Amino acid sequence: MQERGAVRDSNPGTHRQRASLGVIVLTVFLDLLAFGMVIPLMPLYADAFRASGLAIGWLLAIYSLMQFLFAPIWGRLSDRIGRKPVLLIGLWGSAAAHLIYGLAGSVTVLLLARALAGVAGANISVAHAYVADITKPEDRAKGMGLLGAALGMGFVVGPALGGVLSQFGLQTTPLVAAALAGINAIMAMVILKESRVPTAAPYKPYVHPLAVATWQHAVKGVGVALLVLVALLSMTAFSAFETVLPLFGKAHLGWSMTTVGWFFAYVGILIVLVQGGLIRRLIPRLGESRTASVGLALTALGLLWMASLPGVVGLYLVMIPLALGVGMTNPSLSALVSLNSAQAEQGVALGFYQSASSLGRVLGPLLGGGVYQYAHGAGGALTAAAGIMLLAVLLFLGVAVPRLSVRRALRQSAAH
Repeated sequence: MQERGAVRDSNPGTHRQRASLGVIVLTVFLDLLAFGMVIPLMPLYADAFRASGLAIGWLLAIYSLMQFLFAPIWGRLSDRIGRKPVLLIGLWGSAAAHLIYGLAGSVTVLLLARALAGVAGANISVAHAYVADITKPEDRAKGMGLLGAALGMGFVVGPALGGVLSQFGLQTTPLVAAALAGINAIMAMVILKESRVPTAAPYKPYVHPLAVATWQHAVKGVGVALLVLVALLSMTAFSAFETVLPLFGKAHLGWSMTTVGWFFAYVGILIVLVQGGLIRRLIPRLGESRTASVGLALTALGLLWMASLPGVVGLYLVMIPLALGVGMTNPSLSALVSLNSAQAEQGVALGFYQSASSLGRVLGPLLGGGVYQYAHGAGGALTAAAGIMLLAVLLFLGVAVPRLSVRRALRQSAAH
C-alpha cells in the first residue's frame, strides 16, 4: 500500500516521469505566455482611463504583492490535497483574470483583475513542488531549470505576441490571453497526472507569511530559512536593475520603449538558454551549492559593471555575465530549498521561496526607483543593487552553505 502524502513515480528514467515533466513545463509556459501578453498594454489602459501615477504603480505592484501573500497558501494546500487541483484552480483563475481585464471599464476593475491574476499566478510554487515530486534529488536542479526556461520563454514571447495582437484593438490581447489560459486549463485537466497522493493530515489554517509561527512550521531547517532570505535579496537586487534599465536607457542612450523591450527580450533569451540547457551540464559537475555561489557572484559582478554606466556595446556585453548568473542562481536555489525540506513540506517550503521572490519584485522597484530619483541617478541605484547582491553572496557562502544537508538528502534518496 502506498503511503499517504508520498509522491507518485519519482524515477527520472521512466517514460511517465519525462512525459509529466514535459506537460508541466508546457503548462507553465502557456500560463506565463498568457500573462506576458497583457503586460505591454498596461500603460495604454492606464492612459485610456486617465489613471494617476500612483494607480499605475499599483497596477505594476499588486500582482507581485498577491503572489507574496498567496504562494504559501497554495503550497500548503497542494501538500494536503495534491498538486493538480491547485494548479487547475490557478489556471482557471488566470483565465478569469484576463477576461475581466479585457472587459474592464475602470481603473478599479483593472486593479481587481491584476490582483486576481496575482492570486492565481501564486501557484507557480505548486509547479515547482510538482517538479520536486517527480525528480530524484540529484536531478532536481535540472527540472527546476526547465521550469525556469519555460517561465522565461513565456515572458519573452508573451509581450511580443501581445503587441502584435494589440493592432486589432485594445481588448483583443487580454481576451485572447483568457482563451489561451482556458485552453491550457482544459489540457491540464485531461493530460496532467497527479504527482502526489493527498495526505490525510488535518489542514492547518493560514497565517500571514511574516508571522513567526508560519516560518517555524514551514521552514523548519535554518538552512532553508537562509535560502529564502538569499532569494529575497537577490530578487530585490535584480528587480531594481529591471526598474532602472529603462530610465538609464532613455536618459543616457536615447532609447525608446521599443528598444528597451527588445533589450529585455535579449536578456530573457540569454537566461532561457542557461536554464534550459547549460544548467544541465553545470549541476552534475559543480553541484547545486557551487552553481548557486557562482551564479550569485556573476550577478553581483554584472551589476557592479553596469553601475559604471557603459555604452550600448558595453551594456550588451555586461548582460552576458548578468544573465548567466541569474540563470544559474534561480534553479539551484529552488532545488536546494526542495532538497533540504521534508517530503511532506515541499509545497509550502517552495511556496515560501516563491513568496520571498515576489516580495523582492515589490521591494526592488521601490529601491531602484527611489535611489534613482532622490539620490544619485542610475549609477547610484545600480550600485545599491550590486551591494544587496554582494550581501546575498556573503550570506549564502558564509552562513547558508554550512547549514545545508544536500549530501545527506542524496544518500537517503539512493538508499530508497
